[in-house]
Amino acid sequence: MWLSQIVQKKRYWQQLLSLLVVLLINCSFYAIGQLQLQQRQQQWQQWLELQPLTHQAWLVSEQGQLKLLSSPPKAAADFVALDGTNPVLHLAPQLVQSWTALDYLLLNLPFVIWLAWLVWIRPYQQQFRQELQQLEQQTQLLLTHLDLPFHQETNPVTQLQRVLLKLQNWQKRDSEIRQLVRVQGLVDHELAIGNRVFFESRLNHYLTESGEVNSGAVFIVQLSHPEVHLSNLIKLQRLRGCVELIAELVSGWPEAVMARLAENDVALLIPGLNGKEAEQLGDRLAQVLSQANFFAECQDFDLVHIGFVLYQQGQSSYQLMAEADMALKTAQLQGPNAAYGFNDPQKPKIKGSVWWRTELHNALKENRFLLSFQPVFCWQDNDVLQHEVLVRLAGSDGEKLAAAVFLPMAANCGLAGAIDQYVLLKVAKLTETAVLEHCRCSVNLNVQSLLDEGWWHWLTAQVNQGSLETADLALEFHEHHLIKHYKNLKPKLLQLQQWGFELIVDHVGLSLDTTPYTDELPIRMLKIHPAIVRGVDHQLEQQLFIRGLLASCVGKDIKVIATGVEQDLEWQCLKKLGVTGAQGYYFSQPLARLIAQNQLSE
Repeated sequence: MWLSQIVQKKRYWQQLLSLLVVLLINCSFYAIGQLQLQQRQQQWQQWLELQPLTHQAWLVSEQGQLKLLSSPPKAAADFVALDGTNPVLHLAPQLVQSWTALDYLLLNLPFVIWLAWLVWIRPYQQQFRQELQQLEQQTQLLLTHLDLPFHQETNPVTQLQRVLLKLQNWQKRDSEIRQLVRVQGLVDHELAIGNRVFFESRLNHYLTESGEVNSGAVFIVQLSHPEVHLSNLIKLQRLRGCVELIAELVSGWPEAVMARLAENDVALLIPGLNGKEAEQLGDRLAQVLSQANFFAECQDFDLVHIGFVLYQQGQSSYQLMAEADMALKTAQLQGPNAAYGFNDPQKPKIKGSVWWRTELHNALKENRFLLSFQPVFCWQDNDVLQHEVLVRLAGSDGEKLAAAVFLPMAANCGLAGAIDQYVLLKVAKLTETAVLEHCRCSVNLNVQSLLDEGWWHWLTAQVNQGSLETADLALEFHEHHLIKHYKNLKPKLLQLQQWGFELIVDHVGLSLDTTPYTDELPIRMLKIHPAIVRGVDHQLEQQLFIRGLLASCVGKDIKVIATGVEQDLEWQCLKKLGVTGAQGYYFSQPLARLIAQNQLSE
């Protein structure tokens, strides 16, 4: 700013100086003319004094010679009219009269042109040349970075088209890099498998989500190194060998999940595995790993221990991992290269499918599904973005069951779609009353409901009849299910958006798949899985994942929400990372608006 002011002041003084120079030149020429006039007059006066004439005549000075004429000369010449003894001097009008404006214009024009070029044109010309040179240098630099040759003779339009094409490629690469950064927070880079965050996320998914296999087994494989002095490189090579062997042994279970829990601990999750199969696999893993080639020099030592535990949906992931760790410690007490597991989940109150079918049918008839609402807060304006609808079942025995317990049973009994219809209609009805004050509510939908043609026809009819106020409803979908059924879900989700539903992806972070659904679908909100939120203030991997997720949403109208926030340190870290809002017990428990039976009745 100050430099431009200095330049402007310099140009002002240059302009002023140029005007003074022109004025000085004109004054000089005027003074020269007056001096010449005075000199002529003096010359004639001196001559007349030396050569007095007494008769009438006209004396003319031409080319320095005096001539006597009998008649008056032309007015353009100097002459003396002699009339008796009174000579009258007549000088040429060009010298007597002042110069005309045209004379001065013609005189000053070359100087004006020269000064204008010097003061005004030349500086701008130099500046233009400098700017043109800089632009050319920047263009060359840009084309060099873009790996494009620069040709002076090439059409600028063609050059620009090439640059735009290269920038589009860059944009695509940038999107891929952002997705990669997002994934990096879930990957162990040394072993190229998932890390602890990824494993806990997947475990929570299988423990809580309907539509998945409701039972399975969790293994912890711990590798030991009996050598006292062993390089980290050899340890890493052994661990990589273990991962390869485990992957080969579990290749028959495509849904198996493997991740690194600690330096020498590998976790394995296999949905659908029963107790006998888990026991056989544990023994097989212990046998194969202890006899591997990378243990050829120390096979007589204690090398591998394996602990496993069975699970069923509804269990706590924390409790399950504690049981798996206890099984691992028990295996260590069993002796070298041992495997031990709790092959009986001992789940209380296990009931058969017939009981669940009857219970859920009666619950639908008797309106025994209770709705509560958990607000989603935006930290920037301390406002509530929306409410997530949570569903509980009031059992016939008086016990209230969470959705994680009864929804898997409902999916197995083919009643998940009916429950989704029930919840949608009840929430739509409540949004029209003072109970919810017309606030937006989000409802979790089972993906299988959307894929069912009968259910889709029902939803279409409800929208056409106006039974569902789409502006007040948001639909949530599990990220894992969305990616798994992406091809079939995509046209239906686009239709939902056209109807006016807001689309939300829940449990983000459970999948390493890079399906670009945020680029192809009108998603308005992403909800981060609680396993990634928990302890985020001191977990750099989880922070890296969230940063990558936020980077992938740059330029898109997508809000990123953290779920399961329970601690103030977590929330402060999430705000610094840049999430839009959050929900969890730190802010509010599900609001005590458990809708009364009369409000739920038709």
